Amino acid sequence: MTTAQAHDVLSPVLPPTLRDAPPRVRLSVEYWTVTMDGADSCGSCDETLTALQTALAQVRPVAQALGIDVDIVPRTVATWAQALEHVIVASPTIRAEGIELHPMHSGDTEARVWWWRGAISDTVPGQALTDLLVRALAARSRRLGVYLEQGGPAPYVRRYLQVDPAAVMPVASGSGCGPSACS
Repeated sequence: MTTAQAHDVLSPVLPPTLRDAPPRVRLSVEYWTVTMDGADSCGSCDETLTALQTALAQVRPVAQALGIDVDIVPRTVATWAQALEHVIVASPTIRAEGIELHPMHSGDTEARVWWWRGAISDTVPGQALTDLLVRALAARSRRLGVYLEQGGPAPYVRRYLQVDPAAVMPVASGSGCGPSACS
């Protein structure tokens, strides 16, 4: 397919401003910890978060090339009900696009055992975090592609969607009578 053919195919699907630039979407990576003794984290969880941030720094250029902005979203649970609701079995737990990575806790100890590709470690393997992020990016990119290939929002709905809400906000001028000019 030539570029012109691709443009013709996308023209009815995407609003004019999206035809020239890929849409940007968000991938949320949930970083779950359990509140312990009043603290939302511990040394081991802090090390894991640092390793996740390092893995994300490696993967972020690929995400940006795909039009995906990746955020780490810290989440905590403090009660049995919350653990049940969010299906938390270990701390920390990392989730994105239905993919999950968490350690095993041995018995009633704080010791963590991470399994990845047949290897066992007491700290999260950086490659395991990179793998999770790459697989989540692929899943999010695939979902975006399918959504756009299927036409995205219906034409009726598109009439009400704004590409950039800030672009349609009125600009205050000294001569107009806006909400603050006539107060």
